[in-house]
Amino acid sequence: MILQLSSLRFSNHNNHHRMSEVSLSPLQAFRSIVTGNLHPLLESLKLGSEFLSFKWIHECFQVLPILNNEFAKLMAEIDYPVSSWEAGSIDEYLDYTMSILELLNAINSSLSHLNQARVSLSHALSLMESTPAMGVERMREITLHDSIKGFKGSGGDEERNRKGKERIFHEAILVMKGTAFWVCGVVLYGLRSDVWPLMEIMKSGVVVDCSLMPLDSIFRNKIIEKRGLVKEVEDVNETVRMIVSKGIGDFDVAMELKRRLEMVRNGLKGLKEEEEGLFAEVMAARNEVLETLRRKNK
Repeated sequence: MILQLSSLRFSNHNNHHRMSEVSLSPLQAFRSIVTGNLHPLLESLKLGSEFLSFKWIHECFQVLPILNNEFAKLMAEIDYPVSSWEAGSIDEYLDYTMSILELLNAINSSLSHLNQARVSLSHALSLMESTPAMGVERMREITLHDSIKGFKGSGGDEERNRKGKERIFHEAILVMKGTAFWVCGVVLYGLRSDVWPLMEIMKSGVVVDCSLMPLDSIFRNKIIEKRGLVKEVEDVNETVRMIVSKGIGDFDVAMELKRRLEMVRNGLKGLKEEEEGLFAEVMAARNEVLETLRRKNK
């Protein structure tokens, strides 16, 4: 399953000959900004120490609002407001944002599952203070959670004769879709320790932009080399195994588990805030598009 990641389709958008060099410059600038924001993730992966840590996943997440902001700037630069969008542009945007909302819901579900597991472990830890045997008995490692089923993604990229601003819009959406879907798949991998969500997302027909190729390649190598949940969650599980193997209350190990559970709590809280903020941002932008179209069609 992991090796199937190598079959992802990448695009370098060689069909740019359909647009003039002048009209291409804003799009090229947009793609350069996207690439620039992916570079720190690539460098972190090369170093390896922060792979699948909450910090690294948070940095992945932060690419998404940047994408949204830069896309809005691109539309303003080429003077293509929502009120002027062609029918094809409207359909592409609504399909894309619906898919992103679906993925964010899946991420939210995984975060809730991990937090519930954390709360259960904290309760077991508190029991160890009064009844060590009962506390140890209730110790459970944090396990996988199936948070995405039957993801369909956006509609297919049907080839048709797009021109001018509509073509730039389409090319920018391809960059957005490829990058955002990949980021959400990586986040879900870290929260579930399973490559299946990433494969389910990417097989939905998305074309991954060529700027992701180096990052995706190193990421694939990393998950082949070292599988697992978010690093901080794996650290918690390691401590749980130590406690269970000893079968008695060990104060030092219990304090270490408490410390690691607090790190997980903070990490989950940060990701939750990021996910909720992004969900609200995408929903607000989507509603703005729908409201503009409603007023236009009055």
